[in-house]
Amino acid sequence: MDGRGQRALRARTSRWLIAGRCCAAIGWLLWVAMQAIAKDPFPPEISISQYGLGGAGWVFTVWAVALAAAPILLLLGAPVPGPALPMLVVGFAGAVVMGVVRTDEGVGLLTWYARVHMMGAVTSLVFLPLGILFALRFADRRTWWIGVGLVVAAGIVGVLVLVSTGVDTVGIGRARSWALWQGILVVIDMLLVTLHAVAAGRITPRMNAVGANG
Repeated sequence: MDGRGQRALRARTSRWLIAGRCCAAIGWLLWVAMQAIAKDPFPPEISISQYGLGGAGWVFTVWAVALAAAPILLLLGAPVPGPALPMLVVGFAGAVVMGVVRTDEGVGLLTWYARVHMMGAVTSLVFLPLGILFALRFADRRTWWIGVGLVVAAGIVGVLVLVSTGVDTVGIGRARSWALWQGILVVIDMLLVTLHAVAAGRITPRMNAVGANG
């Protein structure tokens, strides 16, 4: 590739990275905006899914789509081999379903559309962190282990979310316990997206994943 081709490639890569980082930043801004609109500052008293109800529900939709798009755009700017991209695409599809299909009010998810919303949310919360982690295999050792720690934390909190659907795990009521752990899980996932955004420019497929992180 000649010098002109290399410059064009660097410019295209830079645009993908900028777009991904902008989406990650928009995710944080809309996360704060949703809490302000719902008058429900962190720690939350209602499920994050319920931010999608009402006239301002479009903010929830844009938040879900922007946050899920960020790691895909970052990966296009810093591509790596392996299953990272397919996993991120599946996670993005789940986020779109979660953002477009609304839930019910309260903890009980009984209607068909609430169940579809839940399946989209679970798909997103599972595949996006794993996709990011596969991308971070090619980052430096410290970034890799921070990513591992966040994914492990997300797994533990995810179990607490499930347990809280039937048990008051915090002593503040079953619904509020569920909302609290769900809010913490979302923050962990947003931190993982942020980690990817910060490290993406330094990720290169020429690095050996085992050698770099072992």
